[in-house]
Amino acid sequence: MKATNVGIEAIEIYFPKTYVNQAELELFDNVSQGKYTVGLGQVNMAFVRPFEDVNTMALTVVTNLLEKYQINPALIGRLEVGTESLLDKSKSTKTTLMRLFGENTNIEGVTSINACYGGTNALFNTINWMQSEAWDGRLGLVVCTDIAVYAKGSARTTGGAGAVAMLIAPNATFTLEPIRTTYMKDNYDFYKPNFHSEYPTVDGQLSIQSYLSSIDNCIQSYFRKNNNVNADFYCFHSPFHKMVQKSFLRVKLNESFVQKVETGFTFQNFNEKQSQMLKFYQNDWLNKALPSCLLSRELGNIYTGALYAGLVSLIQTQDDLINKRIMMFSYGSGCAASLFFLRCNKSTGVLKQKLKLQERLQQRIRIPCIEYDHIMQQREINYNKNNQQYQPKQVDLYPGTFYLKSIDDKYRREYLVHKQFELNQTSDMIVVDNSKPINKIQQIRDQMTNNNSITDQSTQQSQKQYNQLWTGFYKKTIQQRLDQLEKTMNVNVEPFKDGGLSLQNANLMVENCIGKISYPLGLGLNFMINGQCYSVPMAIEEPSVIAAASAAAKTISEAGTGFQTYSSRPVMMGQIQLLDIQNFSKVECLIDSNRQTIINRGNQACQSMVKRGGGLEDVKCRNLGRGQGSVDIFVNVCDSMGANLVNTILEFVAPLIAEITGTRVGIKILTNLCTNRKVTCQFCLDIDKMNYKQLTGKEVAKLMMEAYQFAELDIYRAVTHNKGIINGIEAVCNAAGQDARAVNASLHGYASINGQYKPLSSYKIVDNKFIGELTVPISVGTQGGVLPQNPLYSQILSILDYPDSQKLAEIIVSVGLASNFAALRALAVEGIQKGHMTLHARNIAIASGIPEHLVDEAVLFMKNRNSFNKQTALEFLKAYNIFYEIGKAKGKQMKAFCTFSGSFDLIDTQEKVDLHVVFECDQNKINLNYADDSPINRQIFGLKGQEWLKNLFSVLNTVKINREAELYKSNNLTSKLKLLAILINLLSFNMLSLDFDRSKNFILNQKPCLGGAVSLKYGLSLMNELIHIFEYNIDQFIGFPELRQALMAELNNIILAHIKSFELLQQAKQGQFSCDEFLCTRQKRLSCTMMLLCDCISLKNFSPSIIEEIKLLGRVIEIQMTLTRDTQKWNKSTLSEPNVYTYWLIANQKLILGENREILASFYNEHNKLLLSLIQELEQKITPQLSHLKDQAMNAIQLFYKPRL
Repeated sequence: MKATNVGIEAIEIYFPKTYVNQAELELFDNVSQGKYTVGLGQVNMAFVRPFEDVNTMALTVVTNLLEKYQINPALIGRLEVGTESLLDKSKSTKTTLMRLFGENTNIEGVTSINACYGGTNALFNTINWMQSEAWDGRLGLVVCTDIAVYAKGSARTTGGAGAVAMLIAPNATFTLEPIRTTYMKDNYDFYKPNFHSEYPTVDGQLSIQSYLSSIDNCIQSYFRKNNNVNADFYCFHSPFHKMVQKSFLRVKLNESFVQKVETGFTFQNFNEKQSQMLKFYQNDWLNKALPSCLLSRELGNIYTGALYAGLVSLIQTQDDLINKRIMMFSYGSGCAASLFFLRCNKSTGVLKQKLKLQERLQQRIRIPCIEYDHIMQQREINYNKNNQQYQPKQVDLYPGTFYLKSIDDKYRREYLVHKQFELNQTSDMIVVDNSKPINKIQQIRDQMTNNNSITDQSTQQSQKQYNQLWTGFYKKTIQQRLDQLEKTMNVNVEPFKDGGLSLQNANLMVENCIGKISYPLGLGLNFMINGQCYSVPMAIEEPSVIAAASAAAKTISEAGTGFQTYSSRPVMMGQIQLLDIQNFSKVECLIDSNRQTIINRGNQACQSMVKRGGGLEDVKCRNLGRGQGSVDIFVNVCDSMGANLVNTILEFVAPLIAEITGTRVGIKILTNLCTNRKVTCQFCLDIDKMNYKQLTGKEVAKLMMEAYQFAELDIYRAVTHNKGIINGIEAVCNAAGQDARAVNASLHGYASINGQYKPLSSYKIVDNKFIGELTVPISVGTQGGVLPQNPLYSQILSILDYPDSQKLAEIIVSVGLASNFAALRALAVEGIQKGHMTLHARNIAIASGIPEHLVDEAVLFMKNRNSFNKQTALEFLKAYNIFYEIGKAKGKQMKAFCTFSGSFDLIDTQEKVDLHVVFECDQNKINLNYADDSPINRQIFGLKGQEWLKNLFSVLNTVKINREAELYKSNNLTSKLKLLAILINLLSFNMLSLDFDRSKNFILNQKPCLGGAVSLKYGLSLMNELIHIFEYNIDQFIGFPELRQALMAELNNIILAHIKSFELLQQAKQGQFSCDEFLCTRQKRLSCTMMLLCDCISLKNFSPSIIEEIKLLGRVIEIQMTLTRDTQKWNKSTLSEPNVYTYWLIANQKLILGENREILASFYNEHNKLLLSLIQELEQKITPQLSHLKDQAMNAIQLFYKPRL
């Protein structure tokens, strides 16, 4: 059985998460600008750390391929590996990969070795197998995995690392055309003869000549077999980008040669004419070759996988490759080369989607050059050593990456998986075997990582328990918080009470000491950093910073996996200024040639640091121009901040520098811009889980991105953006005894390091993920400095689990990123002032004299009124004092309380009445505002809103006992009592409507309201408090006992009348009617008598005899208004709501005739008899002082209610 149309069905690539920037390498290596980025054409270079090798990369890339396309491992019949990065001279990487295939041990193939050609040889072998009689119907896998490393020097920049896996199948996406050509020759251009080193021996010129000769021979040989050398795209083996460009031009030269096309370019003038050739073939270069260079420029040379990384790049950069022909040129030193063509037969959209190349590139971590240099040094030292143990951090690797756990004494390597993938459950690939794919590879992986998965579950559970421990921490008293700190973290809390610093120590620390000054110290909660839970001490006087950072950390742990961090080693840089330089090149050469002497001299000044693994590590020289230079020394300061140590070394080596260079030495000082001591912190959130303040996650993410872009575009905004970061960073620095000034200087310097001040953090959205990142140079220490002077610092480090300097820096930067995220979210969604002023209200409350136990309530009071000032705080205090005095007078025990407020503009009165009420409630605390249109407001107050009240007061203002009388302007007592009476009237009626039995029991018996709706409990409690306030104001401010008694009696009459009206309605449903009694109760709903009695307060000459006239006048107005109101409002309603006209119609069995004008006239005639008798009685008794009110009342009724007749 032979397969047809065999080729590459699917492809996957893996590259390390770490890389170094080539432009930064140019500066670090002190070479001319552009040597690596222009001369070689490289952008970045991937490299591995000690816990990754070619086996881990191969294991990862194969696993990813099988999982993404849901390939059953049992379907693999051949697996061949190409690599030149040997870990063992006998055991092949292929055998290591067999652990992925479980019981499937019948898999042909081993490892092919010949420099960078091994991957192509593995591909040809696998295709040959599939096209042979030996093929058993299963699929093939080809794996290319390599790590390219070079000795220190200019060649090192052509390194790289990565692995490619290809699924080989019949009827494939990319089929190999049958004609191909190969060129092989015995060369020593690149080889690795030294078994004690992984570095190659390279003849650069010969290597380039050999490469180009291979192209010449392959193209010309291919043309003799097939004269069609045209291609839609070109892929080349890529040792560096400019070699690809050179190769493309060489192909074009050969094409013109074999096709006998005259271009003016020849093999003889090729080297001189390359720039002209590039212009001549520019269109083809840009459109056909350059698109394959994406990964080679980002990763560097990945040896056997380099050619196939070019194919991956084409898939990524092109919309689709279907029906395209691709020239593939493979080269391996020594030398071996092949040229072949791929034909794309299927859409590559699915492959592009599964690769997610851009997202993975963006997730990488850029490593500082000095850190990279140190890693390479350690790699060289540890090469081929046994008894090694490795434990990467969570941020070090992509999820699902295999890593090297250990090398035992017999050189056996143990591999584990960093974290499990979230598997895709669907497949877009048609597999030869039609049986349902099973995820056996995951079962195998689970066996390898069972310890890891248990650890992950345990971590998640620990996080949940840890967060629960601190839930409600802000609600506790300071003493309760300290008690919790002492019990849960075994911390000595005594230094927290006074700041820990004695006056004696303060006097020793600074000159002319006169005392101490303190900062508030709080805990930032909910931080999950690299899988570990933290409560982070923060010292800052600005409100909202700690709360905002805690809230952001909670979001980041719940909508993502917390913060992932990476920090470079604690290397600080010091500078020695050189002056009067005549020849910088000579000075530079002298420094470089005496580098080790300078290092040895410097380390004599810090021998204790050297013993701890630190000390002076490197020396470089920079030309500053104008006859000046800087000798930069790089010192590993271990767990110290490092300033004193670096300055000591500088002073110690300066005379030697002057002697060596023959120049004049100027100042000697460390730099706070510690670019070699950086921390990167990142989080990744599921946008669908970012909901905030009634906005969806997508809306929040969009607004935050717009706000971030503002800072990207504008320096003024960028400064304030960075201040949000520094809020968090400086707060932790203050708490942990760090030099916050040095940190701030470094941050601002780094923000403008490229010549323009920019935001320190960055945000982006990738595949419905919101990613935030902060990379900053930061120097902190956990040893030395001021730490021994204050016992509080040691307790704070204890809370942080005694971190080393790197871990402390990572914690600090995580808090900075959380603070920035919180500020950006607040700005974008609700405005910074809302959250900030809410917390600033605490300062206002304290300054206003609010007692400590009431500060939180006062803050809530101001927040719900959106009024943050001393006046509002004092209004709360006044309301509370009334509540307290009333409760005390009635012998009540104080319980939890809520608040109610309203600001009422009374039309035509030129008055504004503000009500601020504290009322008792056993339910959850709420804050009611009359102006709100919330569901609970509508249940409590009905639909009687601000406009209704304004209109009512407008009408009432036309009916005054004495228009000339002056009101008590100082406290608006008349209007305030009227407003209270109306609200009490409204609440009592609404609560009886909502739940008659419970409300009646509460009103008559003053018994707690058990059961019922929540709004009923709040409403009754508020009504009760308003009654107490009404009574309190009468007792305090009205000097006439008779008037006080009349006002309270009328208020009671109103409430009792409501109860009676509902009882009469219940009796009416049973056929028992009393129309006159119902009218008497119903009329109190309009409380005209109460309004007139309130007006009596303003009379200059009050006489008790006027009260009876007021009551009679009020009754007349109430009846007239009730008759007009209830007929006007009638709309064939039932007995569900009290209405005089409805009641009369039902009593007379005429409900369906309510619209009849004769029936309506009959209703008025019957009640007018009562009304006329009362008016006659009123005219006999009323004094001239009140006689005008009757006519005014009639006008008011006509104004407020339109009569039905």
